[in-house]
Amino acid sequence: MENNTDNKLTVTELLAKRKYNPDYIPNKENIVFTIGGKHVGSLQNFVTLSGLPKAGKSTFVAGAIASAFVPYEVFSMKLHLPVDRRKICYFDTESSDYDFFRQIGKIKGFCELPILPDWFNAYQVREDGSGLIRKMIETYLTENADCSVIIIDGLLDLLVNYNDERESSLVTKWLKKITKVYNILLITVLHQSKSNLSTTGHIGSASDRFAQSTLDIVKEKERNCYILASRFMRSDMDFEPITLMNFNGVFQQVETEVKKETGKKASDLSDLESKAICNTIVSIPTNYNDISDEIIERTATSKAYAKNLIKIWINKGWILKGADNKYFTR
Repeated sequence: MENNTDNKLTVTELLAKRKYNPDYIPNKENIVFTIGGKHVGSLQNFVTLSGLPKAGKSTFVAGAIASAFVPYEVFSMKLHLPVDRRKICYFDTESSDYDFFRQIGKIKGFCELPILPDWFNAYQVREDGSGLIRKMIETYLTENADCSVIIIDGLLDLLVNYNDERESSLVTKWLKKITKVYNILLITVLHQSKSNLSTTGHIGSASDRFAQSTLDIVKEKERNCYILASRFMRSDMDFEPITLMNFNGVFQQVETEVKKETGKKASDLSDLESKAICNTIVSIPTNYNDISDEIIERTATSKAYAKNLIKIWINKGWILKGADNKYFTR
């Protein structure tokens, strides 16, 4: 997972290569992925879509891909591919033959095209090992310099053990490396833990720290709909949640019902709303007072409200206290 070229350099040569160059002016940031007009992902970054199994992740992924082939947004999502690098590639690590081809059919349906353009490639790699999948992805990028967007559905299959801290760190470094070396936007799909709705394992924690955006997808059983919302956005303000409902086999975007914050009790928040605030504020180990101050600033509420909200997060096991007395997300 290391850069072979850099491995051949001495430390002195590597330092010279990494040194700040005042004569180098990078190109303007190339925004590639927007939702509701908000900046979600740009080149040399990766975006994580997370959700429980069967929560609608594949539907939103299909919509995002479909938006690359039409001049308009699909479910408020839009991929803006560079003119000279229009190739987009989808790696499916989980699906059966039937589900894989159904996903391709879903993409065609969302962009209303009978045949997808030849600058779209899709691979089904369910039977391949984690190391081999990574090699195939990097080989594809080496052979297709005109590719600007890679979608990996799902990220867990790039590891042997997603709870292994060292392996998770190495895969995260690999994600950061390929996005920079090949100048791409990488969109990954990652399962959530059923116990606390956080991204799964050490790889989830690592990806949350380095992703440009992490988006949550949930299924609301009462209304039988899928909701896409931002957990955190590093480059823009949060977008309005996107809600999809299935009407006679056809997905349609509908107005999202947002529960208004009453300001009276922390328990008025739904688990989704509360968890989103928790993940945004406690993205890194943080002491109690700083968490409290941030809650007060973000929610325009009282110190008592912040105290009760933190208590809820602790009781639900969403945050834990470390040996350094700082709280971190599980």
